[in-house]
Amino acid sequence: MKYAYMIVFSFLLLCHVVAARQKVILLLADGLRWDRFEEDLPSLMRVEQNGVRAEWMDGVFVTLSTPSMYSIATGLYPESHGAIHNLYFDPVTGERTYTYYSTLQKAEWFDTGVEPVWVTAILQGLTAATIMYPGGSIPIKGIIPNKTITSTAENIRNYKMKDRIDLTLSWLEDDDFDLVFMYFDNPDAYLHLYGIGSVNGTAKLYEVDSQIGYLFDRLAETGLDQTTNVIIVSDHGHVNVERNDYVILSDYVDIEADIDFLVADYGPIFQLVPKNTSDDKVYNALKDAHSALHVFKKEDIPERLHYRDNPRILPIIGFVDPGWHMHTRNALHPAADVSSDHGYDNKWKVMKSSFYAQGPHFKKNHLAPALESVDLYNLMCEILDIEPAPNNGSRDRYVTMLASPTTTTSPAWTTSSDSKLTTAPLMTALSFVAGVIFSCN
Repeated sequence: MKYAYMIVFSFLLLCHVVAARQKVILLLADGLRWDRFEEDLPSLMRVEQNGVRAEWMDGVFVTLSTPSMYSIATGLYPESHGAIHNLYFDPVTGERTYTYYSTLQKAEWFDTGVEPVWVTAILQGLTAATIMYPGGSIPIKGIIPNKTITSTAENIRNYKMKDRIDLTLSWLEDDDFDLVFMYFDNPDAYLHLYGIGSVNGTAKLYEVDSQIGYLFDRLAETGLDQTTNVIIVSDHGHVNVERNDYVILSDYVDIEADIDFLVADYGPIFQLVPKNTSDDKVYNALKDAHSALHVFKKEDIPERLHYRDNPRILPIIGFVDPGWHMHTRNALHPAADVSSDHGYDNKWKVMKSSFYAQGPHFKKNHLAPALESVDLYNLMCEILDIEPAPNNGSRDRYVTMLASPTTTTSPAWTTSSDSKLTTAPLMTALSFVAGVIFSCN
């Protein structure tokens, strides 16, 4: 009989472990380049030892925050999800936004029929929250996360990184949430102001790293580390710019006479609609205007950029090389100066993103090959054991980092209309236990 009790106890313990729902925290540190800017950041290095680091992550074009982060959330390239820029614009009505924060309030920029993973999770019976993440505070398919903090300049100031972590942990522990997206606006904000290698920029980078260490310490203290998988990523890289390396569009075209609608003076890129769409006057004037400037007709954009097949993309697109900046008029150059920037072609190493992961779903001390940001949607769906919506990601690019790479889902639990956990595993366990006791007697 003693052995029967031991078997029963062991099996019930096993059932508890098997049936535990896996949770996901996605922490996005804006602008954290793949090489950590060659800094020995101790917390990220510890994650690398206890979990997984990918060599780098290939983000999407354009390498701006909104399109990049929405690709992570949906598994779709910007031409597929439609949030193609940090600014909202409509050349037909002339309506547009001029800031990142105002764009985040434009539901139509994000609600295009696609599914960010928090919507996928909620539709399948799970709970999800977002903290200052693009698309996470507006209705998408009629669904808003169960809890959310809107991304505004005021909230960025009021919710420090530690506050965002504490809030995330309270939602996981007290409310038993399954998925939380958490956004850090640094190191990006300080890098824009002070540049890579500056005293202030480097100090903020180490502060971000310290808060990542705090997150894992708190997970261990609460025991949430046993069921929580933390994915740490960035949306794009960063590179210092030279003040005297710039391109001025008005040196080559007459802005007022030749251009009907222009999105520019925001990062090193532009899009435009020429006034006369029947000839190539503007395109011809710009295409060979400067050795650091690359200009394409929409239909000729390289397929690798996945930035062509969407009606929101304007007829002519251009961007400069890393380290350069671009403005419409010379008078805007001093006012728009930044120390470090992004938005460049995603082929450049300086634009590559970071990927780290730690938790029960991942191997330990594992260096994985590079993956794409569009792969993360499938990865999160797999951890949460939910059915993904159509996307551009590939499991082949992340499968080697999984602790159990041969399975695509965890069959220990399934969702139902009124419960996150069905009784089937428990009933199976009880039946087994009853049989063991009977046979031992």
